[in-house]
Amino acid sequence: MDKKSFFVLCGLFFTLSFSVAATAALIPTIASFFGQPPLLAGKLVWIYMLPYGLFALIWGPLSRKFSIKRVLFTCLLFFSLTSALVGSASNITFAFAGRLGMGIFGSCFVPLSLIIIGKEAPRKNKSRYVGYLFSLSFLSSLLGIFLSGFLFWRTIYFIPSFLALLVFGVGSFFLKDFDYRGSFKISYHTTFKDKNVLKLFTFICIGSFLYHSIQQWLGVYLSKEYLFNQLLISSVFTISSLTAIFSESIGGVFASRFGAQNLASFGLLVMSIFVFSLLIFKIPKAVFFAVVFWGLGWAFNHVGLSSVLTHLPDKFLRDASSLNSSLRFFSGGLGAYCGGKAISLFNFHTHFLIVGCLIIVLGLALKRHMLVVEGGENG
Repeated sequence: MDKKSFFVLCGLFFTLSFSVAATAALIPTIASFFGQPPLLAGKLVWIYMLPYGLFALIWGPLSRKFSIKRVLFTCLLFFSLTSALVGSASNITFAFAGRLGMGIFGSCFVPLSLIIIGKEAPRKNKSRYVGYLFSLSFLSSLLGIFLSGFLFWRTIYFIPSFLALLVFGVGSFFLKDFDYRGSFKISYHTTFKDKNVLKLFTFICIGSFLYHSIQQWLGVYLSKEYLFNQLLISSVFTISSLTAIFSESIGGVFASRFGAQNLASFGLLVMSIFVFSLLIFKIPKAVFFAVVFWGLGWAFNHVGLSSVLTHLPDKFLRDASSLNSSLRFFSGGLGAYCGGKAISLFNFHTHFLIVGCLIIVLGLALKRHMLVVEGGENG
């Protein structure tokens, strides 16, 4: 793997992730700035996630028709423009349009980078390269969340806009012209015909749906229920993200020792502790401790199910990797959308109660239904 090209890929991941998680934390502030209800401003989250999930599926097949460098650079320019549109929006409608564009054009960075690594990196180093990229992604997301507590909200979108232009400029000189036109085959239909793959993605989709139905409205809840300002909201999100990063790093060890599926099931049960703590304890300070369970539980579930996915047969692994990112974002966006509808129809506490119970049911179901796949053990 060419080091200069990999450096450019690192820039792509850092640019993409900077404002992703920060947006959920910023919803109350953006809503107040434009004089709109927070539940309406929450559209900034799912209008990014839904198109991201849909369009993530097209970039692999598109790379069979065009060089990856050409596709990436085109999307980088449009990502920069749409991110700048959010930062400079004169009303919330323009902000929605910008977030839509960020989801569409940003969705190419991960699948195309993984294709490059899959084709260029030595087999023994593939996992290491992927680990570096996603670690950088987590750190960028964490930095965005942390800075959202101090910087003017528009800056959180101007930064990735500038970074996209910077990566474009650097990549013009250092990124190789990766050309895999017609060199591999992608068949999502064939992948879904396998019942074990279908079962695995069912658990992934439902888990992502339930998680994001709470995660993307957590900032609004903290603002309304506890009157938290932006700094306090961003601090809660930062604690959750830090816990998730640490838990991701140790999750692989636990998955190997106790079984990936057991870890994923345990993660869901831990997540439910946080949800029910919001219903039981009304002490604002308790949120800063309880949110540790939320970050830890989600990370364990993510590592566990991702580990199961890596044991899929080779004939499914490439397609399943693209589907994993796509379906997580699409089902997560759908969860954010439905979560907002449920909150407006009922209230936060009723929504949390229902989702908390469903998370427990999903965790127990995952424990009971063995995800049997060829090629390895999953616990």
